[in-house]
Parts: sequence; structure tokens; C-alpha cells
Amino acid sequence: MAVDDVSVISIMFRNYFKTAYRSLLRHKGASLIKLAGLSIGMCCCMLILVYVTDELSYNTFNAHYPDIYRVNFIKDGEGEFRKGATTPCSAGPAIEKDIPQAQAVARIYSRTAIFSTQGNGGVAARDGGIVKRFEEQNVFFADNALSKIFTFQWREGRAADALTQLNSIVLTTAMARKYFGDGPVLGKSLLYDNSKVLQVTGVIDAMPANSDLQFDGLISFETLYTVESKPVADFIRTNWLYDPAETFVLLRPGQAVGPVENEVRQVTKKYGDERVQRSYYFSLQPWTANHLYASDVVGNESTNSVTYIYIFAGIALLILLIANINFINLSNAQSLTRIAEVGIRKVSGAGVRQLLLQFLGEGLLLSFLAGALAFVLAIPGLSLLNAVTQKELHASVLWSGMMIPALVGLLVCTGLLAGLYPALYVTRWRLIALLKGETGRAARGGRLVRQSLIVTQFAVAVALIIGAVVIQRQLVFLRNKPLGFDKDQVMVVPLFGRNPSPFGGKIDSAQRARMNAFEADLRAYPAVNAVTLSSGMPGDQLVRGLVIPEGHVDQDDIFVAWVSVDYDYLAAMKMEIVAGRDFSKATGTDHLQAFIINESAVRSFGWSSPAEAIGKTFVRGDSQTGKKGHIIGVVRDFNFDKLDRPLAPMVMDVNVPRFNVFAIRVRPDHVPGTISAIQRVWNTYFPQRIFEYNFLDENINSLYKAQENLSKLVGYFAVIAIFLSCIGLFGLSSFTAVQRIKEISIRKVLGATVPELILLLFRDFLRLVVIALLIASPVAAWLMDKWLHDFAYRIPLSVWIFVVTGLLAVTITFLTVGWQGLRAARVNPAESLRSE
Repeated sequence: MAVDDVSVISIMFRNYFKTAYRSLLRHKGASLIKLAGLSIGMCCCMLILVYVTDELSYNTFNAHYPDIYRVNFIKDGEGEFRKGATTPCSAGPAIEKDIPQAQAVARIYSRTAIFSTQGNGGVAARDGGIVKRFEEQNVFFADNALSKIFTFQWREGRAADALTQLNSIVLTTAMARKYFGDGPVLGKSLLYDNSKVLQVTGVIDAMPANSDLQFDGLISFETLYTVESKPVADFIRTNWLYDPAETFVLLRPGQAVGPVENEVRQVTKKYGDERVQRSYYFSLQPWTANHLYASDVVGNESTNSVTYIYIFAGIALLILLIANINFINLSNAQSLTRIAEVGIRKVSGAGVRQLLLQFLGEGLLLSFLAGALAFVLAIPGLSLLNAVTQKELHASVLWSGMMIPALVGLLVCTGLLAGLYPALYVTRWRLIALLKGETGRAARGGRLVRQSLIVTQFAVAVALIIGAVVIQRQLVFLRNKPLGFDKDQVMVVPLFGRNPSPFGGKIDSAQRARMNAFEADLRAYPAVNAVTLSSGMPGDQLVRGLVIPEGHVDQDDIFVAWVSVDYDYLAAMKMEIVAGRDFSKATGTDHLQAFIINESAVRSFGWSSPAEAIGKTFVRGDSQTGKKGHIIGVVRDFNFDKLDRPLAPMVMDVNVPRFNVFAIRVRPDHVPGTISAIQRVWNTYFPQRIFEYNFLDENINSLYKAQENLSKLVGYFAVIAIFLSCIGLFGLSSFTAVQRIKEISIRKVLGATVPELILLLFRDFLRLVVIALLIASPVAAWLMDKWLHDFAYRIPLSVWIFVVTGLLAVTITFLTVGWQGLRAARVNPAESLRSE
């Protein structure tokens, strides 16, 4: 191509964009409406794309990502199917021994403990002479092979042997800095739980934010057996039903998982006892599925579901669809006001190609301006997204990866659609009709397209409103549903940290005396209404234990939730006894042989009523070594688990060694002062333990964080969808009012009132909104019904939700269209009819 030709083309395109720029300025109102709508829609789409991209990136940084599997423990028997993320500790060595296709096998076991720089009888390691003590909730016992499976960035030490020796610990850089400050820490010591000295054998970077496996430190797995008593250690090491450890397997590259899966299933048949062989087996879950496809696995690191990804992606597309509908619809309508301009350009020699380029130039220019504005809006929008999703996404993600190419492609497509349709629409009209400013049947045909687009965007907005209302009402229901106990104003104070050993065993007579004295001092404080102890609180994941009710045998394999409570627990939690009696110290034997069960257990064990259960023999454990006694009471069913799960059987006993958490019911006034007073008493009796607390109602509400995030996002986007629909409706009603100004003036001359003229315009748009409601309501009802079915307890889909949503949509339409109708009705008929 010659230089002159390039210059001519350059001048031509510059002229097109200059013309486009002038056209945008000449139609400021319509241009601002289109710019605002499209930029907001693109901003929402960008933010959701950032969120979805981040969710899909989880765990992909691992070098062996496709070959990593977690061993799930499956129970399939006795009428129960349950997938668990944890396995017996004995599973790892057995799989490593029997599965040659496994390149590496590693276990992790989570335990809360206090770490300090003070050793037994002296100082093992200090930073400036100051002893540092912290409770760490995210330190695992781990096999050394864990670093072969997952990708760690080592700063000190060697991956080959960092966790091969007893009493060795690998720290993240943040944890190392917290205890030892800057500088090398290899070889330094930490005191574990005021009893065992651990030597630092390595330092690694913290796992990336997009990793499901997160920890602050790793202790050699064999050390676990030395921090427990010998009977407990032997039980953990050899028992095939107790499953506290996650087990990971790295398959050799290219190894098909099918044959390995079959071999893994046989491990329980080879090593387990009769009960395990009959009802349990192992299964390999790809680590690629962990973040989004394993929310049904009990104990899984991620509770996220790919369903929410589909929901968010769908919302993004719908918001963008509404924005693009506005853009194209208003461009189409605006083109009808430029008929004479197009006619003059045709007379001046402009062909179809030149007119197409002019309209495309305007569409692309406005589209790219909207894209630039969307970037500006996305930066503060990212902060809002982080607040809702609890992520820490930075602005740099907005122009990383595929974001820029995706946005450019989106802008080009939007600009082409916005410019191409009006251009083809207008340029096909006859020259005479253009010069006269007459659109004829073409305008009527275009009206059908515009009306279809209005129906589509309002249907989307209505569906989002219905979804937001249903989700919010379900959350309110979950928060306020009577749970069978009083969750308010209950402080939860863990005695041995938030994730202690479920076996207890740390409570000797001296410790029990301190616990009793602590309770007595608190009861004397006026702001404390009740104090009690237990091994777990509602909302916690309770241990499931083997039980043998009267009329059953060991082989029935009945496992129920098991919680140990103090004598005054039921009274402190305001639970109701429906048959029998509560635990009592006066009997002198309740801690040895008394059990209380719930109503669900009565039904599960085959008894006709709570009264029938009283006095029945009961064994907690197997028939040889278990705790034997009888049932003294039945408590009314209470929800100790999330409300997306039905009520289940449970048993309570008094077992002091298992106590690990105080429940303190406080008065609602002067709570900060009460907490300070409780902390002072705590420091008197438990100076070696770190005081920490939370409130039971907050713990229970946190179980529904994913649903709460969904509610907020859908709510925000429903508001945005309504806003975009309104500005599109505003623009189109403005165009309609201009198009019908002569008709309105004639009607006004003939005696029509202002309300009648407003209703004239409103009637046409009302019909479109009603059609949108009829389309959106059944679709939204079907989607929300499917979502609600994930909950054991749920609200009904009340008719009023759809009625109120419809009234809201009609009201918004009336206010939007009515404003334009009022302006048109107030125009002097003499001015609008002057040309007739």
C-alpha cells in the first residue's frame, strides 16, 4: 500500500472519530445515559470476572497439581452415606506400603497449642530478653513427604529431611519473625504447649492466598505420639475408626487414577477390623476438585461450591446483558432522531460504507470511553468485593492475565453491536423518506426490537430482586429460628485452645480444682448469670462415638454425636428436659454411669417415646471396654449442627477429662467491663493459658457466611440491575415522548388532562413490565426452590414476594416514565404544533 493511501485512510478514520465525538457532544443526555449504563455494567462484569478467576486459580501453583489426590474416608452402611476429608492416622503408612503407584504419601493433623520462646526451667530462645507466648491455631503435625507433594518455597533448611526427626518444626517466615525477629532461625527452639521443646529445622514462605492448604508451622508427625499420653498415642496410631488426619497422595506422572482407586478401596478390607471392613472404604479425590467440587465432604478445607461460581458468572453476564441492551436500544432509538442528517449525508455523496463507519466509530468511541470509566470504577469496587468475599485481591489483578484481552474483546463487540445495528437500520431507508424525516414501517419494526429488549432487561432485574429477597429472608430465618437453646450473650472461652485434643486427659485434680474455683469466682460476679463446661458447643463439629443402646449389639455400628457436659450445662444453656432428669452431683454416680440423649436418638433407637427411654441400659463405646450405664433423661431436640442438615441423634455424659471449653452467660449491659473482669479472674487461675473468647451467636451465624456473601452480592447486583433498567427506560421514554409530542399536544388541545397524558405513555411501558414479570417469576421461583432445597430448614416461597416485587417494578416504571410524561404534557401545544 502506498504512503499516500495510508495517509488518506488515516485522515478518513480521524474524520470519522471527530464526527463521532461531535455527535456525542450534540446528544449529551443520551450519550451520558449510555456511558453510565455501559461503564457500570462493565465494572460489575470485571469484578465478578476477577472473583471467578481467583476462585478457579486455587491450588494451581503446585508443580504437581494434576497428580495430587486427597484420601477421603467413606462410610457406606447402616443406612448412612458420608464422605469425610480425614482418615485414620494408620491409613497413610498402609497406603504407602500397598500402593506402588504412589510417589509420595503424607499426613497432616491439626492441633491448637501454645508456643513460646521459654523452655523448661529456663529460656530456650529469646528475642531481646523478652519471652514471647502465642496460641497458634494453624500448626499441623505433618509427614516430611508433604513437601514432595505440595510446592513450598524454602528460605532455610532442606526439604529432604526437615521433618524426619522427632521434635522438629518448620516455620513460615511470618511465624519465624513473630517469635525470633529478623535473621536466621535455624536451630533455635520453641516450647510446645508448656511441655515439649521443638527445634526449628526449616523456614518456608507462607502458602499463597489461593491455596486451600494454609498453615503457620509444621511439626514432624511422629512428635504427635509423644505429646499425647501413651494410651491415647497408641489409640491414634492404630485405630481404624478414629479419623483425625488428612492424607495426601502424589501419583506418578501419567498414572491413571482408576486402577489406583480400586487398590485404595481394598486397604480397609486388609487392615481394618470387622466393622471397618463392612462399612468403610477409602476414595481418592483429585486436588483439582477440592476448592469448588468438594463442599459435600465433611471437613473439607473449602466450603465453596462451583454452583456459586455459576451464579456469579450468570449474574455478571445478565448485568452486562442489561447494560448492552440499554446501549444498543438507546443507540437504535437515537438513530431515529438523525434521519434528516443521514439523508443530507447521502445527498452529499456518502455511501452505505461511509455511513456504517460513522455509526461504528460512534459506537466504538463510546464503548472504549465506558471501558476506561469501568476501570476507574472497578478500583473502589474491588474494595467492596474484598469486604463481601473476605478476599485480599489487589488492583493489579484488573490488568493481569486475560483481563485486558477479555475487556478489549468485550468493548469491540459492544461497540460493533451498538453501531452496526442502527447503521444497517437507518441506511436502508429511501432517500426521500430520510429527507422528510419519515421513518414509516421501519420505525414500527424497530419498536418491536426495542420493546423485546426492554422486556429482557426487566425480566433479569425482577429475577435478581426475587433472588435477593428470598436469600435474605432465608438468612434471617436461619439466624432467628429457635434452636432449642438460648444462644445469646454466651461467651465461649476455650480452656486448651480452639482445636484441642478431643481426648482431653490434661485435667488432673489440681486443674479441676482451679476450674471449680474459676467458676465459683465468676458466679459471684453480678454480671455473670451462669458458668458451665463442656467438650464442645453447638456449631462445633462434634465427635461421633460408637454407642450400644438397649436392644442393640456392637455389630449394629451405631455412631452418634457425643458431647461431655458439666452438671449444670443444660440449665446454663436453657435446654429443656422432656423426660427423666438432669445430671446431678447429689447422686454421686452420674459421672460414672448416667447418659442423656435427645429426642432424635429416641426415635433412632426404635423407642416409642422419651418416657420409654428412661432407665434403658446404654454403652458409650464397645461392649468390652466402653462406658456402661443407663439413660436418666431425654432433652428436647436442639440444633447442634448447621440448619442445612437435619436433626441427628446425640448423647451427653459427664466426663471431666474431655472438658475443654467454658460457656459463660453474661448480662447484656456493660459487656466490655464484664470481659475485662473475666480475663482478670482467668489470669489468676490459668496464667499459663492465653485468654481468648468469642460469642456463641456469632459462631453460629458464621456458619452461614457463604450464604451471607451470596445474599450481599445478589442484593448489590439487583440494585444495579434495577438502576441500569431505569436509566434505559428513562432514555427510551424520553425518546418516545419526543416522538409522540405532536400527538400529546393534540390530545391536550382536545381536553386531555396531565394525568391522562402521563398514563398514555405509561400504559405502553406497563404492558412490557407485566410481560417481564410473567417471564421472570416462574424462572426465579424454580431457581430459588432448587437453592432452598440445600437446607433442612427453609422458608416457603410465599406469593407476597412475587407480588411485592411486581409492585416495586411497576412503581419504578411509573416514576421513571411518569417524569418524562409530565415534562411532555407541560409543553405548550402551540410550540410543538407550529410546523403543522
